Amino acid sequence: MRFLAAIAIGLLFVLTGVTAALAADAADRAIIGFSGNGRFFAFEEFGIQDGSGFPYANIYVIDLEKDRWVEGSPVRVLKREENGSLYEARRQALNEAAPIIDKYGTIQPARLLASNAVGEEVSDPHTMVFKQFHNVSTLWTVKLTHVDVPVPPHCQSLPTVKGFALSVQADDKEAQEVYRDTEMPESRGCPESYRLADVISFGETETGKSVVLIHKLTFGFEGRDARFLAVPVELPGWR
Repeated sequence: MRFLAAIAIGLLFVLTGVTAALAADAADRAIIGFSGNGRFFAFEEFGIQDGSGFPYANIYVIDLEKDRWVEGSPVRVLKREENGSLYEARRQALNEAAPIIDKYGTIQPARLLASNAVGEEVSDPHTMVFKQFHNVSTLWTVKLTHVDVPVPPHCQSLPTVKGFALSVQADDKEAQEVYRDTEMPESRGCPESYRLADVISFGETETGKSVVLIHKLTFGFEGRDARFLAVPVELPGWR
């Protein structure tokens, strides 16, 4: 497939053996890209599963206009083998996802505007302030707020289950709420908290089409597990 050649070199640098001695499961991520018109977005999350030590890789292709996965997504691979490697899990997931990624053309460059690694100590993990360019640009502020939602039956035994809301502010203008949970999607599991991970824009275009990646923290076997959620946003006052 066309996109595999573009990322094969990067995969060669992934460690082929990772120990299971990590406390909990903090997924990493790789941005695959946008479609040519910016409607579709693809990214990969991967890591070593909490408890079992099995390597996994998940690839998501998202229709940003409808805010949902496209048909066939996500592609999930879990290597249930004693000596399975993260490289093998990622390679298998990329091969299986290739027809979907080619269908939607999600290999157009993306621009990383702001980023917090899951293990990074920041003063406020729920606020990001950034510009498109370092000197002349709108100054954006993205804020995440935890909100209460009805707790679904499969989460009733847990002490805390939270949803979230997301707002965006351009310069000193009034903040605009761009997303709010009103219920807990079954596919999300039972998150107890969230952190902002990345703000990713659709290349150098004149639109404000962007995606906010959020770290979703859930109770795991050895601690809090961190996975990713993608929220489509339109950055106001784009320039």
